[in-house]
Amino acid sequence: MCASLSATYISGLDENLSPHIINDRENLGSLTMPALVVVGRHDVICGVRWAEELHRLIPGSDLLILENSGHFGHLEEPETFSRAVTRFVTAR
Repeated sequence: MCASLSATYISGLDENLSPHIINDRENLGSLTMPALVVVGRHDVICGVRWAEELHRLIPGSDLLILENSGHFGHLEEPETFSRAVTRFVTAR
């Protein structure tokens, strides 16, 4: 794991209504199945920075950045999304 990464994400609240923090980045390097990371260039929820991090941490992953999409790239660029997923799945 890169020493400069210290962010976590919140999955909900615990029994005391405090954020339940999870950081499973260290496990991503042990993944052995094919992975396609898809992100919309204009996604303000899970943006390109996060997709690039996933891509770096998952061995052999592919990264697709949908240039004209936000968070719903499969709806905003369905043809590009479908072609990429089909290519990814059939190449395995």
